[in-house]
Amino acid sequence: MSARRLIAMVAQKGGVGKTHAAKLEYDLLQRRGRRVEAWDLDASTGTFAVYGEAIKTFDLNESREAYSWLDDCYQADIDDVLIDVPGGRIDDLLRTFGDNSVAALVSAVRDSGRELVVVTPIGVNIAETVTAQVVLTAFAETAARVVILKNGRFGSADDFVIYDGIDVAGERRYGATGDLAASVGAETIFLPCLAPRLLAQVDAERLRLGDAAGAAGADRLGRLNATRVQMYLASVEAAFRGTSLAIDGMIPQRAAAR
Repeated sequence: MSARRLIAMVAQKGGVGKTHAAKLEYDLLQRRGRRVEAWDLDASTGTFAVYGEAIKTFDLNESREAYSWLDDCYQADIDDVLIDVPGGRIDDLLRTFGDNSVAALVSAVRDSGRELVVVTPIGVNIAETVTAQVVLTAFAETAARVVILKNGRFGSADDFVIYDGIDVAGERRYGATGDLAASVGAETIFLPCLAPRLLAQVDAERLRLGDAAGAAGADRLGRLNATRVQMYLASVEAAFRGTSLAIDGMIPQRAAAR
């Protein structure tokens, strides 16, 4: 059964690719015919708002709008709502609730008939990895689904040793964040990376990735580059298949905590 979702992109550490992941998921959902809206909760400087890609914008610094985005979540007759949180911090997302309650957020989203999917990208460095523990701990023992995205911009899937742990002379080192993710039933996905030079060209042309893979991309980037973008989107869609970020909305049962 296809699920209705509120997909929240959060990150306790800047520069890990939160907004890129949000735009990527948005483009893929649109390409596959999902009814999706992208909401930017930072109406003044949010990337979705600046590039005109958000259907709705809200300003969490305005007390009225801090509540209205959740009201709209109840009313929206669409499959998926994708939100990019300003700064990416959980505290900003929880500003809607006076007591900053994670439980209140999760309950409100479930009452709106949606699955809450909290996505946090990570890099390979320790600061980019251990800050994900804040997200994992906050949503442990709730009905929310937590997805850790290993951002391939920082290395291959095997390079995330601080997250996964590594064996050194018969001794396992690091891995506390990955262990915590497994213990609370979170999902871990490796996010493939588009060649940085090509990604820069797409950005410079103010193209959405979905458009860069089509006629607009062939015209402004060249046919070969448009094909490369198309292949990249296919690889990301394959990586998301069977997970809470599945483009067709066919998400698995929530993993049991260990």
